[in-house]
Amino acid sequence: MIRILLTLLFISSGVFAAASSDDSSSSISAGEQVNKLYDKAYELVYYKKFDKSIKLLEKMAKRKDLGDKKADVYNLLGFSYRKHSEPNLDKAFDAYQIALEANPEHLGAHEYLGELYITLGKMNKANEMLLKLETLAGTNSMEYRKLKSAIDNS
Repeated sequence: MIRILLTLLFISSGVFAAASSDDSSSSISAGEQVNKLYDKAYELVYYKKFDKSIKLLEKMAKRKDLGDKKADVYNLLGFSYRKHSEPNLDKAFDAYQIALEANPEHLGAHEYLGELYITLGKMNKANEMLLKLETLAGTNSMEYRKLKSAIDNS
């Protein structure tokens, strides 16, 4: 009798464990959550909803699990600060700096920091970013061409 109970207990615990493992595989990982939040923030920026993108990105920036997305999050946050109807260029600069600390080769952060320097009238610094982009990605990269055009048109 005890043998039967132990066997039933063993079988039922195995079924429970299997059900539990299936449940956890359907839950979203932290990395997937960060990607989904980033995609939402990017969509908000695309539609020029900078108030909302800033709120979302500032919340995301507080996370410790951004991993490889940290530079992207701070780059997009800097862009949102810069393009807002009431730009906060100091916060944009700080965000770009954090993005570049997280990934010194982040092309978008170099491009946008160069654009910020143009806005501030610091053309020498903008040209430094252009040279950095040339070194990192060449003169045919989209980021290089966009910053070059912005410098040429300023």
